Amino acid sequence: MKKKGLLAGLMAAELFIAGCGSGASTTIDAAGLAKSLATEITYEDTLEQLDQDEISMYMDIPEGVESVVYMGSGSTAEEVGVFTAGDSETAKDTLNSVQDYLDDQQESFEDYKPEEAKRVGSAVLEQKGNYVILCVSGDSDTARKVIEEAFK
Repeated sequence: MKKKGLLAGLMAAELFIAGCGSGASTTIDAAGLAKSLATEITYEDTLEQLDQDEISMYMDIPEGVESVVYMGSGSTAEEVGVFTAGDSETAKDTLNSVQDYLDDQQESFEDYKPEEAKRVGSAVLEQKGNYVILCVSGDSDTARKVIEEAFK
């Protein structure tokens, strides 16, 4: 249990630092970034884009936030999401909602598929201005590079 608390604390610190980074006033192509994350990284599963109703079945995203999400079949935790909020406060609420979702995912996979729980634990989750970006993959370094490229 202590290990889980430490991990959550480290992730929260990383999220705070990532949220303070560049990109605060940058406008990006959110759908393009989501597609890049879904195609430029190698996944074990096949990721498919979800519609808004499907997204709302998994995540409690604040009203008015545009969401582009790709998920696998459920046999892995692999997924991508780019969320566009109207302001940074709504983006922060979105970040918290996505973090809650990730916490639930990690807990779900711990007994079922521990290797997937580890993948969720190393997910890339960042807030950049009005955007929240999620990538659960086996290649967090490439995900971060793709995200940084989108915000250049």
